[in-house]
Amino acid sequence: MTSKLWFGAVAWLGIWLGGGCASAAWAQAPLPGIVVSPTEDERRLAAAVAHAGPDPQSGRRTGAPTPGPGGAPPLLLERVFQIIENQHPKLRGSVIERRVATAKRIEKQGAFDPILSISTDYLRYNSASKRGKVSEAFGIGTEVNFLTRSGIKFFASSNLNLGATKSPLSATGDFGTYEFGLKVPLFRDFRINEKSVGERQAFLGESQADIAVVQTRLELFRKAADDYWDWVAAKRRLDVARNLLKLAEIRNDAIRQRTVVGDLPPIDAVEAEQEVQRRQAALAKAERDFQKAQFKLSLSLWLDDVTTQPPPDEGSVLDVSLQLEPTEITAAEINDAIALALQRRPELQAIAVLKDTVRLDLELARNQRRPILDLALVPGRDAGPGGIGTTLKAGVIFELPLRQRTADGRIAQAQLKLQKLDLEERTLRQQIMTEIYDTASAINTAWQRYLATKRELEAAIVLERGENQRFMLGDSSLFLVNQRERATAEARNKLIDVQAEYEQARAALRLATMQF
Repeated sequence: MTSKLWFGAVAWLGIWLGGGCASAAWAQAPLPGIVVSPTEDERRLAAAVAHAGPDPQSGRRTGAPTPGPGGAPPLLLERVFQIIENQHPKLRGSVIERRVATAKRIEKQGAFDPILSISTDYLRYNSASKRGKVSEAFGIGTEVNFLTRSGIKFFASSNLNLGATKSPLSATGDFGTYEFGLKVPLFRDFRINEKSVGERQAFLGESQADIAVVQTRLELFRKAADDYWDWVAAKRRLDVARNLLKLAEIRNDAIRQRTVVGDLPPIDAVEAEQEVQRRQAALAKAERDFQKAQFKLSLSLWLDDVTTQPPPDEGSVLDVSLQLEPTEITAAEINDAIALALQRRPELQAIAVLKDTVRLDLELARNQRRPILDLALVPGRDAGPGGIGTTLKAGVIFELPLRQRTADGRIAQAQLKLQKLDLEERTLRQQIMTEIYDTASAINTAWQRYLATKRELEAAIVLERGENQRFMLGDSSLFLVNQRERATAEARNKLIDVQAEYEQARAALRLATMQF
């Protein structure tokens, strides 16, 4: 009995020693894709990190962009903004609207253009002094009128009336009568009148059109910034999916070979193949996500002939070696951003222009409550045989409405519009301040998430490395190795998403403060 026990102990010792020698021999001649030492593991993980994407991912560059794999330079966000500025049809439409506003202003200025009028008359009529006798008269008149913005009207005229001139015309000398006169509004329509107010409002209309161009540009830039960083993040996630699939394919080949020689059970080959299929499906989804991001970004990229550019390819994604880590935004920076936004935002400028327009309506309505008192003075010269020399026409026109409901109604409308615009301005100012605070909160939250996610990724890499080492020593399973790799990829994707959100928030703050 004792000899049997000794024999069993010796047998187990031999199996253990033989297994150790076999393990040593396998370690010296490793199969492809199998991690056999910490050094090899570190090299593989470092390569995986390099292929999977930036650490961190950012768009604030420290140097000039480097050409992509295909030789094309990376597509920067500033380049996207430049394309929108020069070629986007919606922005071009806003510029055309600005030209329309200029045309309307020119139309209003036409009210002050000089007017030349020429008239001729020939009369054949029954004489008033001798009934039944034919009387004839001939007249020709020329007049130039010029209306000023103050409401004063200047004119110069010449008249030649010959023959039996009939009232209201008067006879002139043989050389005609020459006059120069003016009509001055002393109360109503002096300096403030419908035509001068219309011109001033047309100038304000040009300012409104300029602001509309800025608002359109801001809207397009905001959307382009979000689409741009979604595109960059989608490319990085695609890189992660490709790298993850490549690892699974290499391991699948190695496990299949070890299964053939009997080192591993067949079920491990099935599990390795399943993991390959799972990661292929994940890669297909990542490719589709990148395609969607490409198409969305292409809506901001136009050519000179107002056709969209082809979707940007993978090679134009920003080079990862020129990126900076996220940073926190301070309270002082937030206050500066609020001050800049309240000073530069086109929404507030549009309210200011609308207020000026309504104030002009109010001034005009108040002016219309005044009575009409116009002074007319027309000195002249009646020349030639039959002329009388110096002539003069002078007069005063007075008109007083007995009720002022038209003017009072316009005054009330203008005052109520100003009150409404004041309320809208307060609302806009509060909205802008809230937008800045919200954007700053998004920046700082993304920064905090970035720090936590970065630590999560570092821990995931350590766990993946350790699981590979355990698998090498036979103390782990392929299932756990796959889980660790997927956890690392998930953490890497989370870091990419956080970085994209951070860059989108930074771009939103830049646009909210009109720093572009």
